[in-house]
Amino acid sequence: CKELLRPFKKSLRKLHLPQHLPTEKKLKYTKESLTIIGDRIDLFLQRYCRASEVKHWQKMFWRFVSLFSEMDAKQLQKLYKYIKNNRMDKFL
Repeated sequence: CKELLRPFKKSLRKLHLPQHLPTEKKLKYTKESLTIIGDRIDLFLQRYCRASEVKHWQKMFWRFVSLFSEMDAKQLQKLYKYIKNNRMDKFL
């Protein structure tokens, strides 16, 4: 997980933002970062994982990403799905 997401360090760091930032900026950075990271995870799962391994690796990647955020892995994964379906407002 670490090696695959190494090129996306900036995006991972943007998931943990200071408290004094306005909510709009936090949402913008979170949305951008999750889109980049989630797309990379999906690409890896499609290319390198067998159908039986996809759920396991997906869970492991999101768990790794959650180390850089205040949210847990399930929340991040759900938020990514909502972003991809353009239903961000429903999640909030």
